[in-house]
Amino acid sequence: MIIKLTEKDGIKIAQFANLSRFTLAITEDVKSELKPKLSTSGIKMIFDLEGIEFIDSSGIGCIISLVKTAKSNGSAIKLCNLSKEVKSIFDLLHLPMILDICPDQEYCIENFKKLN
Repeated sequence: MIIKLTEKDGIKIAQFANLSRFTLAITEDVKSELKPKLSTSGIKMIFDLEGIEFIDSSGIGCIISLVKTAKSNGSAIKLCNLSKEVKSIFDLLHLPMILDICPDQEYCIENFKKLN
């Protein structure tokens, strides 16, 4: 299992299990684990990237695909704990304009609570 899934305050939290690279090698597994969960209306999910020090274009594409799935089904996904390296790639690609990125899980949870 690539993704460790937990829940806090009714919000699903997805974290990588002992991985530092989000690359093509794992994108299909990540999508197959998370897309079914985001296909239900009203799901709130935090995608915690703690420990990920490298992400390639397929990893970014995977995240965008998950966000699209969530939005099209009336669910929401927030990202958090981006490493300095990953954040610089996201900034370079202007992804913070289209993705909901928070500093940490607690910030994401508080942000979700404000939406209710």
